[in-house]
Amino acid sequence: MKAIGLGLALLLGGCAGLESPDPASPHYAWTTGWAAALHRPLTIPPGEATVRLQYGRIVPRNSVQEQDPFCVVELDTVRAAPQVLQPGRFEVWRVTRSINPVTAGATPGLVKARYVDDDGDPSFLYFITEFRLRDSAQPELRALRCAWNQMAPGNRALMRHLTLDEIRSALGGWITLIPPKETL
Repeated sequence: MKAIGLGLALLLGGCAGLESPDPASPHYAWTTGWAAALHRPLTIPPGEATVRLQYGRIVPRNSVQEQDPFCVVELDTVRAAPQVLQPGRFEVWRVTRSINPVTAGATPGLVKARYVDDDGDPSFLYFITEFRLRDSAQPELRALRCAWNQMAPGNRALMRHLTLDEIRSALGGWITLIPPKETL
């Protein structure tokens, strides 16, 4: 029964009829013309191509509180040395939403387990809003992905994407999402 309910939630989450013109809605229909402004240099650690922002500050990969909104700034390439994304205004050329279920403890391929306490439901269910970014001065910049885990305690009844205010809260003073001129 849980699997049917989860499948229904995923199906309804993809319906275009749920789109809203209100940026305060988790069903906001993102329009073209948005921009993202980085206000100070953002360092991506060596051996990585991402950095996480949550509660308005940089958070190590293993310290993200996934039940709360967080965002990941992505570059195209992993490098051995730190990479520094310089302040600037970036074009948001596409915004997409997705739902990513992850089942912890799933056995890959033909591996058999003697005892698995798994009801088949995902352990993590990320509702993701992805902003594809472009800056000719920094072509390695790829995206800003904002999400939260809907299977975390307290979130299971929500089953929705983040609102603009929740995304802005995760980004804090690092990055500002700037609406198109026609919505100002």
